[in-house]
Amino acid sequence: IGEIILVVIGILIALQVNNWNEERKEKSLEFNLVNKMIDQSISDSILFTNRIKSVKSDHILFGHYISINQGTANSLESIKYPGNLLPYVKMNDGSNLIRNHSEDFKLINDLQLREKLMDYSFQTTKMNAAIELLNINLQEYLIPLQLEYFEDLKHFDSSSTLAEMKHIFQNSKMESRFVLFRKLNFVVLKQIEELKIKNHEVIEDLKNYKSKLKPQ
Repeated sequence: IGEIILVVIGILIALQVNNWNEERKEKSLEFNLVNKMIDQSISDSILFTNRIKSVKSDHILFGHYISINQGTANSLESIKYPGNLLPYVKMNDGSNLIRNHSEDFKLINDLQLREKLMDYSFQTTKMNAAIELLNINLQEYLIPLQLEYFEDLKHFDSSSTLAEMKHIFQNSKMESRFVLFRKLNFVVLKQIEELKIKNHEVIEDLKNYKSKLKPQ
């Protein structure tokens, strides 16, 4: 009987050690995953900061164009024409974290953190929709506008001031288009700013969770 008890105890110890090793292995894998997510989230922070700068720059430019027609631009003499109605470059949407790890969120054992990551994904979807709507409208209306006024605009370059171009911008079609662009641009700006706040929160939460997972 004593030998049987020793055998049973040995088996239980072996199972416990095996379970402990498996748990340690899973924690190590989750630790590495969280580490990668932190890197991607930090990359997102840089990405969103650059997007905000670009969107704000366009927002100011739209405002200048609109103010010409509204007769409120007193400083037009010092504002330079960018050489194009808007240097149109299709804005990229998305997030590095979502692009590379959205399928991995289910591997995070902390339910509260997993919920925050899912919310981050939802906020990214909202930002993507706003960017896509702006891109579609710029492609649909800005490019034709550039073609329509090509003959009038070709005489001006980045050394020209907006004051010299008043006669071109003072028409209802030009104004209505830029009012639309500015509204859509504002929505994009707000969505990116909100996501950047979420991004900061996610980075901190991931770092805190990583410290709990750190292999002993």
